[in-house]
Amino acid sequence: MSWPAPTGDPVGPDRGAPGPLPQPGPGWTPQTGGSAAPAHPAAPPASWPAAPVGYPTDPARPAEHTLVPAGPGPIQTLPPDALVGPRLAPLNERTGQPARPWTIWASSVLLFCGAVAVVVGLLLAMWRMANPWIGIGSGLYAPNDQFNEATWLTAQFPSPAASGMRVLFAVLCCLIAVLVAGVASVIAYYSFAGFGWTRIGGLVAFGVSLLALLLTPIASISIGFAALAAVPLWLPASRRFFSRWQQLRYPQPSYSAPIDHVFYGPLPRYR
Repeated sequence: MSWPAPTGDPVGPDRGAPGPLPQPGPGWTPQTGGSAAPAHPAAPPASWPAAPVGYPTDPARPAEHTLVPAGPGPIQTLPPDALVGPRLAPLNERTGQPARPWTIWASSVLLFCGAVAVVVGLLLAMWRMANPWIGIGSGLYAPNDQFNEATWLTAQFPSPAASGMRVLFAVLCCLIAVLVAGVASVIAYYSFAGFGWTRIGGLVAFGVSLLALLLTPIASISIGFAALAAVPLWLPASRRFFSRWQQLRYPQPSYSAPIDHVFYGPLPRYR
């Protein structure tokens, strides 16, 4: 009884049409009798890929501890500019908000002091306007009309007693003081809250404080406070503080770098 010659289909006819037998590959040497047997060379050919580092050859080793194969070449790293962003103010561990530097504290305190100075100057001027029974050299409780000398503005436009001009000048002086003190207080509050536009606002507060020259010398002290308060807002510490608040209030979405080259299939080292 003779067996039919193999047809190249080691499984059965359901696999498809018969084809040629696979040819022996590297490491196979012909043996006597016309059959081929696998040989076991002492070392693999040089064309074989090297075994990856940490390859789990031990079956008892868990698969999750498989190491990433180490490829040739240096380790790719990002440039310093991509890793180090702009310097920002540190966060307070207790509140979670940016820590306020001394520049913000100094600017806010100076602006509030300027607001207080102009209010005190206005109150003293109003006291002289409303109380004609005070004066130096005339004796206590002596009639002494000092309305026209109460402020620089009223001195430039003298008005008679019990006239409507005096009411107008009194209201105008109050509006000037409220404007100077209000602008300084607003800039002080919002700079303390971390709004970067207050750097320009500090310059605006200094310009508005010049209106205090229309009132009294005590009110004019607010000009010096506003000038000193505008400088710390432009220092690097204040900029880092404002930048940190800007990042917290308006976080910018970050996108990954676009992928220009996509490789499909096995890597060349595994071919």
